[in-house]
Amino acid sequence: MSLAHLGLLGLLLLAMPALAAPWVVASDEAFPPYAYLDTKTRQPAGMDTEIVRAVLEAASQPYQIQLYPWERVKKMLDFKQVDMAYQFVGTPERMEKYRLVGPIRNGVTVLMTRRDGPADYQTLEDLSPYIVGTVLGFSYTETFDKAALKKDAGATSPLQLVQKLIARRVDVIIGDKAQLLYLARELGAEKDLRILGQPLAEVPRYVGFPKDEAIKAQRFADGLEKIRRDGTLDKILSKWQ
Repeated sequence: MSLAHLGLLGLLLLAMPALAAPWVVASDEAFPPYAYLDTKTRQPAGMDTEIVRAVLEAASQPYQIQLYPWERVKKMLDFKQVDMAYQFVGTPERMEKYRLVGPIRNGVTVLMTRRDGPADYQTLEDLSPYIVGTVLGFSYTETFDKAALKKDAGATSPLQLVQKLIARRVDVIIGDKAQLLYLARELGAEKDLRILGQPLAEVPRYVGFPKDEAIKAQRFADGLEKIRRDGTLDKILSKWQ
């Protein structure tokens, strides 16, 4: 074998471990029904978790999923301590900061209140007399994020946010419709809470990569397109609806 061939073989051998290295994937530990730790299996679970798994398996990309508080997830992605994270709302700020891929699904952003809460509203300004609860570090819609309302960002998870509404510590909360209804049922408060007004937006949800990870982002995009074409994505979405 020539020296050139030996050199090429050496380069390939050096590259193989890097290609085989699993991606470290992070998400919110308390974002049911989309991402959470299953109490029985002690494994990451949820709709978005299943989608991400399916994409990475379609892309033949080894991975490990780790769940943390959302603020920590973002910091880990900022410092490239993880390869990717899910899921993000595609706000201009997030698109500027990260390389977003997707959407992997759409979510419906709504307001929720108690049965004896505000009757309705025409504009967000109509809610100015009330305290509106949000989750620390979450982005919602651009209009809501910029609205001059009395916002309480003391909740660290959507579960805590719903609990605050039940306990009358806030008057209104904002979040994903499917998630808020799921948590209301889990807390036995479905009859005490209701969706307020019309949905604020249908919001695409994305996975995020560091800005300079174009190759990894494209690999995920290719896997996502594959599960769209073969019907896997629709099957996952139907299972959770």
